[in-house]
Amino acid sequence: MTIFIATLFFGFKVLTNPVYIKGHLRLNPKDTSAYVERISIFVKANNQVLAKTFTDGKGNFELTFTPDKEKSFDFFCNGVGVDTLLVGSVRKFESDTPELTFYIPALRKKNTLGQVICPKCKKADTVYKIIYGDGIPDHFDDEQTSRDPNSSIIDGQYHKGICIVGVAKFFCDRDKIEF
Repeated sequence: MTIFIATLFFGFKVLTNPVYIKGHLRLNPKDTSAYVERISIFVKANNQVLAKTFTDGKGNFELTFTPDKEKSFDFFCNGVGVDTLLVGSVRKFESDTPELTFYIPALRKKNTLGQVICPKCKKADTVYKIIYGDGIPDHFDDEQTSRDPNSSIIDGQYHKGICIVGVAKFFCDRDKIEF
């Protein structure tokens, strides 16, 4: 009998229920430079894409995936004229059918010093304002080994080496994400 109970206890993986997300991508009321129609939305955890879909004509979407042991779930979007940017990060879901609303670009929070906080790591010490342009920098603040070779941190700003202005306004060097 003990062997049977041990086999039951150790022989089966605990099943996790799928998460059915009803989502909405909305324009940030303070920055309406983007659009929400037909944008790719995907959720990542542990550097793996768990699910991907597209918004409809009104910015609504549905995603389904089965979480395992992930510590957080990061929601990204991209599309024509929209670089891949983080729109939200969720540590855990309160139910199996959450309804989530994200903004493009993401709503920004600031700490008591007025610095923008990264929505993923919740820190401000490696967050830089993105400056778009195609100029060649005259000096660098750091090594560029892990970033886009056309971008650099100069004088406390993240210079993105493209002349087209993007939707993302900030870059977190710790998490290597734009938001």
